[in-house]
Amino acid sequence: MAYLSGSNSSFTSYGSGDTVYSEPLQINTHCVTTQNFFFGGGNCVNGEDKLALARTALQSDAKRLESGIQFLNEAEIAGYLLECENILRQQVVDIQILLDGKFPFADQLVQRVSKLRDDLLALRAECSSVYSKGRTLTTEQTKMMISGITQSLNSGFSQSINTNLTPALTPALTPGGIGTPGSTFTSSLTPCLTPSLTPALTPSLQPASVQSYLGSGGDMVPGSLRHLKNMQIRKPLLKSSLADPSLTEEEVNMKFVQDLLNWVEEMQMELERSEWGSDMPSVKMNLDNHKNVHRVIEEFQMSLKEAKISEIQMTMPLKLSFSDKLNKLEKQYERLLSSSRERQSHLESLHDFVSQATQELIWLNEKEEEEVAFDWSDRNINISKKRDYHADLMRELDEKEEAIKSVQDKAERLMLKNHPARLTIEAYKAAMQTQWSWILQLCSCVEQHLKENAIYFEFFSDAKESMDYLKNLQDSIQRKYSCDRTSSLHRLEDLIQESMDEKEQLLQYRSTVAGLVGRAKNIVQLKPRNPENPLRSSIPVKAICDYRQIEITIYKEDECVLASNSHRAKWKVINPAGNEAMVPSVCFTVPPPNKEAVDMASRTEQLYQNVLALWHHSHVNMKSVVSWHYLMADIQAIRNWNVASVSFLLTIICEHQQVLSNLQSHFDEFLEDSEESKVFTMADCAQLERDVAACKEYYQELLRSAEREEHEESVYNHYISEIRNFRMHLEAHEEHLIRQIRSPLERDDLEQSLQRITEHERKTAELNKLKEDLDAMKEKCELFLRQAAGSPSVATLSSELTVLIQSMSQVYSMSSIYMDKLKTVSLVVKHSQSAEALVKAYESKLYEEDAMNPDVKSIENVISTLKHWRTEIDERQESFHDMEDELQKARLISDRMFKAHNERDFDLDWHKEKADQLSERWQNIHSQIDSRLRDLDGISKSLKHYRDSYSSLDEWVRDMEAAQLKAQEHKPEDSKALAELLNKQKILVAEIEKKQSSIDECQKYSEQYSSAVKDYELQLMTFRAMVDSQHKSPLKKRRMQSSSDAIQQEFMDLRTRYTALVTLMTQYVKFASETLKRTEDEEVSYSCFNT
Repeated sequence: MAYLSGSNSSFTSYGSGDTVYSEPLQINTHCVTTQNFFFGGGNCVNGEDKLALARTALQSDAKRLESGIQFLNEAEIAGYLLECENILRQQVVDIQILLDGKFPFADQLVQRVSKLRDDLLALRAECSSVYSKGRTLTTEQTKMMISGITQSLNSGFSQSINTNLTPALTPALTPGGIGTPGSTFTSSLTPCLTPSLTPALTPSLQPASVQSYLGSGGDMVPGSLRHLKNMQIRKPLLKSSLADPSLTEEEVNMKFVQDLLNWVEEMQMELERSEWGSDMPSVKMNLDNHKNVHRVIEEFQMSLKEAKISEIQMTMPLKLSFSDKLNKLEKQYERLLSSSRERQSHLESLHDFVSQATQELIWLNEKEEEEVAFDWSDRNINISKKRDYHADLMRELDEKEEAIKSVQDKAERLMLKNHPARLTIEAYKAAMQTQWSWILQLCSCVEQHLKENAIYFEFFSDAKESMDYLKNLQDSIQRKYSCDRTSSLHRLEDLIQESMDEKEQLLQYRSTVAGLVGRAKNIVQLKPRNPENPLRSSIPVKAICDYRQIEITIYKEDECVLASNSHRAKWKVINPAGNEAMVPSVCFTVPPPNKEAVDMASRTEQLYQNVLALWHHSHVNMKSVVSWHYLMADIQAIRNWNVASVSFLLTIICEHQQVLSNLQSHFDEFLEDSEESKVFTMADCAQLERDVAACKEYYQELLRSAEREEHEESVYNHYISEIRNFRMHLEAHEEHLIRQIRSPLERDDLEQSLQRITEHERKTAELNKLKEDLDAMKEKCELFLRQAAGSPSVATLSSELTVLIQSMSQVYSMSSIYMDKLKTVSLVVKHSQSAEALVKAYESKLYEEDAMNPDVKSIENVISTLKHWRTEIDERQESFHDMEDELQKARLISDRMFKAHNERDFDLDWHKEKADQLSERWQNIHSQIDSRLRDLDGISKSLKHYRDSYSSLDEWVRDMEAAQLKAQEHKPEDSKALAELLNKQKILVAEIEKKQSSIDECQKYSEQYSSAVKDYELQLMTFRAMVDSQHKSPLKKRRMQSSSDAIQQEFMDLRTRYTALVTLMTQYVKFASETLKRTEDEEVSYSCFNT
């Protein structure tokens, strides 16, 4: 529905200058005409500007039409044209005034207005040409539109123009000009200026109702629009304006009150004649106009007050008449004020309803345009996007239903309240109901098209996929299954198996092809929906919804005829009754059969049959070549056989009997498979028959020669069997020996090593017995080799015997070296265990050393013990030398084993690693003892210095504390004694301060001792951690109490006593000084008093 899309912009020209307030003054006619002339000229310029803007916008939309893009400026152009039309009306009125006043330049203005009118008609025709493509109006809609415009223009022009108009303007205003229904001015209006674009115009929406809410020219009742536009509100005269020397004061008052009464009655009549408006712009204009009127009515109270004041000045008998008129004036004014308020309330409620209804109609119109304009042809394949949009639209409609119902309910409430603008409300309500029903029908059509288009595109996609699959399969069969005599047998057998699988797939695919053929009969036609594919002749279409217009009525499921598809959105359709009209294409579906779908399904079926035939011929050719290969393999195998081959076959009874039968059966299979084959000719078959006969004769000859060699072979087999039996025993012994060599010993288990030696001695005895038996068999075999020197099996027997003798020599050597290795390893284990015991013993001694005792004598005892241990360690170094010697012997034996038999001794690497670890631990013991001796020597010296310094300081502090205690107990009796005591205390304080350096020195020695002890204890803890990590069962740990803490605490106690002594002495000296001064002052005071 485009009838509301441009309503807000179409009537903006009525929003200014509609109401003029004036007083009935005498104005010079010449001035009026001059003003009208310039006003008319200005309006001409304004109208020309509007036409220029409309022309520019029209050119832009024309370019969009060529590119297939949706229009953007249709509503804007409609507004420009309507404003220009209103300007033209006003100019006609101005021209009439100028002509009546015989203004000299009136003819020039007439020419200019005439040109503006011609330009307006030409532009309207051009708009009709552009916007009418794909959009046509019904006959009834066009009649209603023409009727409204005609009444508007005729009422505006005919009442203003008399017979004095210039001839140049007269033709433009004749019945064949602007105002006639058949004129270009009316018939070429754009769809945006028409009553409706909604195709589903139901009979319930009468023409009068449609006209009441039109969105462009002719949309309002012409008389009321003109009345509102030209309405002048005369303000009541002031009493001062009626002053006249010829009249008395009472006569002026009477004339004044009569004028007020006339004004109230005139305004009451104006309100009763006022219209309400039929659309959003006219209702808004009426509301704004009435607000101005209501303001003037309220301002009338000032005049009423002035009249009441004048009543005091009146005298009898005029006072009675004046009072009657004044009472009547008050009553009439109350009525007028009440009517004005009531009209304003009705206009506000109407404006609120119309604005909401207009908004909903615009939204429905936008959705309708989107659905009607959608491309359902075969070139629009994005159906999934449209399906998603449709789902969103249905959700929006569900939400919008409440809003529309709310507006409809508001209309019902207004009508129940007997709103004066009932016709306008009913028109909007009917329009909303009509558009809502139509949009629901469109949604139903969209759902049908979504379903059919999805089936359409799915069919062609599946058909294309099937064609591609069959073409690829055809190419694959031609490429893969082409063969000749050079083709590989294994490849052909695989291909035959694959071909059978493909045949199964082909047979299964028959149902897919048959399904496409069946589906093709139900595929709708989409190509007629594309204007680029014009119809050569009319085709049947089927309606999928009801559609009603004045010219045509179509019901759902009606079979119609598509006469033209030149426009994508609207088709020229003929209904079953023979009526023809432009109808939205979305209302129809083009039913099957779809020739393209049927043809494509037929081509697919024919291609399927061709592929099936190609497969059969390829399969026959491959089978014939495979049979030929089997036959040629039998012939070639028999030709390559010799006596030995036939002798082997004699041992297998089934094989001997099947040789000739297999040859004959393969030949028979070849003859059968090559009947339809294109690879072999009749000559090829005859040659193969001769080759088969020659092979049979050759085989019989070989069979006779094989029987002679059978006897010699039996003796050879006996000796070969004995040699292999010997080899089996020897290999078993060798495997056991290698397994023993590669199986590591329990590394520190001397007893297991001795058990392994005993077990190997027993195996060595078995090997010696096997060697004696081999020597006896060797003599027998050599005798047979000399007797059967010509036999072909002699070389094999001799080779087997030589290999066996060499194997025996190799195993015997390996056994001997392994025995030496076991004995040497046992000695290595013995010496390493002895060395490990020594290491653990001294590690335990060093591990168990106690914490440092802060006593010089104790430290000297520890140093003496460590020196004794170092002497013992040096004396026992010989045990490690013996271990190294045995380890070197074991390494030589291991090298012999590796060079002779490539077997590596893994036990040796472990023993070597363990010996290195023991040596390293033994060296750590050496290093630990030396390090402890060095550290203890330094600790002893630091401790001696600290003890000497601490003893002297401790004794001095004790003496000072005792002396200070004694001095504090003795209290001097006079100032002289107190002064002597104070001097002694000062001397002591100086002496104490000199002892600060001794205190610092003692602190240095204590810190040196503490640091050395902590380093020594850290070394002990590190050594213990290392020993714990190496011993399987960690030694018992002892809690270490560091002596450095005791020394530090001892010194801190001394320093605290020293600090307390200094503080005490200092405070005592201060106290004594104050006491001395106070005592001296008292003595002086006493001596003065006695004097």
